[in-house]
Amino acid sequence: MAVNVAISGYGILQDPQQRYPNIFVFILTVQQQQSMAGMLSSWTVYRRLEMFEQLSLNISTEFRHLNLPPCPQVANANVSNQQVIERCRDELSRWMAQLLSYPYVNPLLQSRSFIEFISAEANSIPAGLVLSQHFFHHPSTSSIPIPASQGNIGEMDMDFMFSGDDDPKDDEFAFSMDMATSAPTSAPTTTQPVAPEGKVTLDDFHLVKVIGKGSFGKVLLVRKRDNGLVYAMKVLRKENIIKRNQVEHTRTERHVLGYVRHPFIVGLNYAFQTVDKLYFVLDYCAGGELFFHLGKVQRFKEPRARFYAAEITLAIEYVHNLDIIYRDLKPENVLLDENGHIRLTDFGLSKEGIQDDFSGANSFCGTPEYLAPEILNRSGHGRAVDWWSLGALLYEMLTGLPPFYCRDRDKLFEKIRQGELTFPKYLSPAAIDLLSKLLERDPTKRLGTGPTDAREIKEHPFFSEIQWEQLALGQVPPPWRPSFNGALDTSQFDKEFTDMPIVSPDSRGGGMLSSSMGRRHFYRDTDGLFEGFTYTDDASYMELANPSTRAGTTAQTAGHRMMPPSQF
Repeated sequence: MAVNVAISGYGILQDPQQRYPNIFVFILTVQQQQSMAGMLSSWTVYRRLEMFEQLSLNISTEFRHLNLPPCPQVANANVSNQQVIERCRDELSRWMAQLLSYPYVNPLLQSRSFIEFISAEANSIPAGLVLSQHFFHHPSTSSIPIPASQGNIGEMDMDFMFSGDDDPKDDEFAFSMDMATSAPTSAPTTTQPVAPEGKVTLDDFHLVKVIGKGSFGKVLLVRKRDNGLVYAMKVLRKENIIKRNQVEHTRTERHVLGYVRHPFIVGLNYAFQTVDKLYFVLDYCAGGELFFHLGKVQRFKEPRARFYAAEITLAIEYVHNLDIIYRDLKPENVLLDENGHIRLTDFGLSKEGIQDDFSGANSFCGTPEYLAPEILNRSGHGRAVDWWSLGALLYEMLTGLPPFYCRDRDKLFEKIRQGELTFPKYLSPAAIDLLSKLLERDPTKRLGTGPTDAREIKEHPFFSEIQWEQLALGQVPPPWRPSFNGALDTSQFDKEFTDMPIVSPDSRGGGMLSSSMGRRHFYRDTDGLFEGFTYTDDASYMELANPSTRAGTTAQTAGHRMMPPSQF
C-alpha cells in the first residue's frame, strides 16, 4: 500500500452573515493505493493553518524518540499576500514530505492524530469556501509513497504497529471545522478508502507453520486471508492459564500490548478469543529468537552484543517512561526482525504503575538465571531489576552463559545473592566495567537507578560508539542480517518447532476436563475472567478508516498513548 498527501489548493472561508472573520484553509488531496487489489482511493480534506501546528504538537509528543521535524511556523502568516501563501504552501508541502519519508512513515500511519488529520471530514466542503487556487497536478515534493512489502516479509513496513484502542470520544483534539458543510452532492466524486468491518476471527487467517511452543500453547506463523499480511499468532488455552494461575499475567500482557508502541517492541495487531482459547496476533519477527542465534555461535563478538544491548536499552527506557517494569528479559524474549533489529516480546510478567527504582512490586517472578537479588530476597523491587537483567543478558551474549550459571536452582540463587562475578580474559575493560555496574547487588548503587534512568547506561564508555538518535530511528545497520527465501521462510526458527504438524488451534479435544458438559460448565464459569480481551489495531489493517464514516470524530490527545479504561 502507498499513501500520497498533496497540498492541492487553498481558499478562504467566508461567513455571509459575518459571524466570524475569514478563515484561511489549505486543501489536501490524499491518495491511497490498495496494493492487494491494485485500486486507488482518493479524497480531499480541508485544514486550517493552526491544525498543522496542532498535528505537529501531537505527533512530536507521541513519538518523542523519533525527533520528528517540526511544523513550519506559518500560522500567523499574512494570508492576504499571495507570495506569503505560496511560501506557506511550499514549506508545509516539504514538511509533509519529510513526515511521509522513512523512518517516520510507519509510526505516523499508526497514529490516530495523523490518520484523523488526513481523513476526518473527508470530501465535506466547508460552507462559504471561496477557492483561491487549485492545482490539478500532484506535486512530487509532497507525494512520498509508503514502501510496500514485496517478496520477503516487510518487517520494516511493520516495525511500528503499536497503536492502541483508545475510544475516540476520549480524545481532546477535535478536527471539526466548527461550521456547516455542504450537501454530499457537492463533494468531489472520489472513491473512499475501505474501512475495516466486523471483528477478526480465526477464520480470517491461514495457518502456515508452528514457530514456537510454550507451557500454555503454541505460536504459529499465519497469513491474513484478505490482505496477505504475515503475523505471529500466539494461541493460549484458557484452562491451562487458569490451572496454572496465569490469568492475571495474561490480562497484564493484553493490557500492556494494547498501548505500548516502539520500534524495538513486538506490536499487537489483533486479540480475540473463542470459548476455550485466547489469540494474540502479533508482529512476525522473521529473524527468530536471539536464543536460537546465540546457541548457534555460542557467543557474540562485542560489536554485535553491544548493538543488541543498545536497542534493548532503548526499549526498556521506553517502558520505564510509561511506568512499566518488564521483568522477563532473556534471550528467548528478544526477537530479531528481518533486518536484524531486536524486538522485545512477552509482557506477561510486566508490572504497571511502577515509578520507583527500588519498590512498588513484590511478586517473586521471572526466569531464575536472570533474577535480580532483590527479587530473590523478596525485599520489594522496582525498575532496577530490568537493568540487572540487562547485565545478565549482556554477560550471556558475550560469554555464552548467564552469570552465576548453575543447574541446581538453590545453588544458582545462592550464587546470585553472594557468588563471585568472574569475567573471561577476552572481555574488554569497558565491557567488564559495565557488567560490574549492572550486576551490582545493591539496587541503590546499580547503574541505571539514578534519576536519569537509562541515560547513565547510555553514557557508559562501552556504548561510546553508539549514535543513540540514529539507532532509535533505525538508521544504524545491524551487525548481522538474517537471510530469507520468500515471505514464509522460517529457517531462522528452531526445527524443533517448525517440524511440528499444524493442528488447528481451535480443536478442543483433550484437556483437563473430560466431558463436553464439564467443559461447557467450566467455560461458562470463566467467561468473565477474559472480558474485554478482544482488540483490533486499526492500523494493522494497513488501510485508513473510511473518511465518510468518521466525520466529527476526534484525534488522539497529545502525549503518549494512555492506558485504555477497560480491564485490559
